[in-house]
Amino acid sequence: MHFDSGKLNKRITFIVYSETENEIGQLMQQPIPIKKVWAFLEPIRGHQQTEAQRLSSETIYKILTRYHKGINQEALINYGGKKLYIHQVLDIEERHFALEITARWKGEMWD
Repeated sequence: MHFDSGKLNKRITFIVYSETENEIGQLMQQPIPIKKVWAFLEPIRGHQQTEAQRLSSETIYKILTRYHKGINQEALINYGGKKLYIHQVLDIEERHFALEITARWKGEMWD
């Protein structure tokens, strides 16, 4: 597969949640940015459905980026304030040069 790095024109940030202790000793889940990278994003499917009489939308993105060790389904992606949930991570040709990621946007934004 030919990998055209010139198409990597969008900035995304991989984020994981980590347990931290607040000032009164309670454990809280905090989003921690782990890596900011260039990527190519393409919406490949979107649909709307009614859920308990409210409209819900969802978009599936195909994301191409250089290979980054440790990226898996436990990470999330911040793309322009959108919270993307990783569904699948493929190491293209298993050669550690590029990742193809399928991620879902459920209409949620980062705070």
